[in-house]
Amino acid sequence: MTCWSGMAGAALGWLIGLGAADAAAAPPVVGGCRIEAGTSCPGADLAGADLYGADLRGADLSGADLTAAELQLADLRGADLSGADLDDARLAGAKLRDAVLANADLSGLNLYSVNLDGADLSGADLGGADLGRAELSEADLSGANLAGAKLFRADLSRADLSDADLTGADLSWANLFGADLEGASLVDARLVEAVLTEARLAGARWVANETCAPGSIGECRPEQAGTPASPQRQEGPTPAG
Repeated sequence: MTCWSGMAGAALGWLIGLGAADAAAAPPVVGGCRIEAGTSCPGADLAGADLYGADLRGADLSGADLTAAELQLADLRGADLSGADLDDARLAGAKLRDAVLANADLSGLNLYSVNLDGADLSGADLGGADLGRAELSEADLSGANLAGAKLFRADLSRADLSDADLTGADLSWANLFGADLEGASLVDARLVEAVLTEARLAGARWVANETCAPGSIGECRPEQAGTPASPQRQEGPTPAG
């Protein structure tokens, strides 16, 4: 009897332990949204949520409220964040390659050195954001608001910046190789040592408010002017490091 009681107790303990392990392994649920890769939580209320290092690859978070959310080191590759409110969110070190951020509010955010290669940022509000050294190669920034943004040493090679507002943006030492800047506003932008090789500039509003003539590639040739408007005439401080 004692032997059977002991075995039954051991089995019960094992089952309880197994249940606890399963519970511990289950993905957390925040604001009704299961935090895991591929989750579908459009319009979710995740304001102030602690999602540090969360695996949200391919997640549908379109229209979600991520105000003041902790997203540092989160994996958001391929996630749909279109129309999401990311005001005051912390995204340092987050992986956002190929993410959809169309019309998202990213104004004033610290996105320094964030990987946004291939991301859809069309129509997004990035006004005043810090995108220094950010990776934005082949990103879609068409129609985006980048007024006053810091893009120092950012990689914007082959990015689509057509009709984007880059008024007053700092593009010093930025790589704009092959970028589409047609119709963009670069009035008062800083372009010290920026790489513009093969960049398309037709119809862009240049630094001193000139309009770049059709066929402007690699340099802005102001309409009805014979000489190109060159950013190399600007002077700036030598970068540290």
